[in-house]
Amino acid sequence: MAFRAYDLLKLVEEHGETLTLHKKEYAAYDPATSSAGTATTTDTTITGYFYNYEMQLADIGNIERGMRKCIIAALGLSVVPDTEDEISGNGNKVHITNIVTMYSGGQTLCYICDVRE
Repeated sequence: MAFRAYDLLKLVEEHGETLTLHKKEYAAYDPATSSAGTATTTDTTITGYFYNYEMQLADIGNIERGMRKCIIAALGLSVVPDTEDEISGNGNKVHITNIVTMYSGGQTLCYICDVRE
């Protein structure tokens, strides 16, 4: 099923829930000490909508238990999700494994994230 970016944004705005994006930021590597600084985590409140894969569209052999998708509204979002980030909320805590960015008129409207528990 094909969606327009605007339709996905409206889906998240109307049916999404408040979630927390846990963004990991790593310190620079210092060659003098052969070590990296301490990683920090920044929490950002986001609006997202979880949904399951459609078996008619997915390669069933690659879908495992705990895998689904999360659409994140991008308008007004101050951070960009990354594959090392986590999303939590409403009893869920998932890791982002892949991200597709949806644009309309050159503006980022939403992110479609593959997530895994």
